[in-house]
Amino acid sequence: MDTRVSLLKAALKVFAANGYHGSSVADIAKEANVSKALFYHYFDSKNDLLVIFAKQRLEEWTPLIENLETIKDPQERIVFLIDFVLSELETRSDWLRFLYMLYLSTEGITAIQEAMQKYKAQFDRLFTAERKLYQDLGYTDPEMEATYLRSVLQGISLEYLLSGKNYPLQAMKEKIIKRYLP
Repeated sequence: MDTRVSLLKAALKVFAANGYHGSSVADIAKEANVSKALFYHYFDSKNDLLVIFAKQRLEEWTPLIENLETIKDPQERIVFLIDFVLSELETRSDWLRFLYMLYLSTEGITAIQEAMQKYKAQFDRLFTAERKLYQDLGYTDPEMEATYLRSVLQGISLEYLLSGKNYPLQAMKEKIIKRYLP
């Protein structure tokens, strides 16, 4: 396995076990069975990892962006968006819980802001596709509708991650879809 990839996997494991603040570069290097010096060969700081994880998250959303741009029927697009976001809760809960934990920290917020500047074109592409969707659905304020649905989906995600299998995910998905379909 590539050393850089090994370090990223080690960082995920260490962060998941100890939290971001409770983890050190030494812990990550030890988990990856490399020296701290080798860590610094690949990364400038522990914070660099957060920017990389933000970029990975954006890349995971590439299929969402592509489908928002190519599905013609706006009703099919909104269903796809809702299903895409909520379905991954069932298959990637640990990864998502980890991301929420990181991104709710001061360092995580800074990393997201840095990633949004560094990968501005990709983020703009997502936000443009969202606005177009709500325009096509007939909303007079597509930006506000995008913010609204993003907030609802994030809230559902947090609730699900806190309560797991007891959360009525499918019922919530159906309720949101009904809001957008005539």
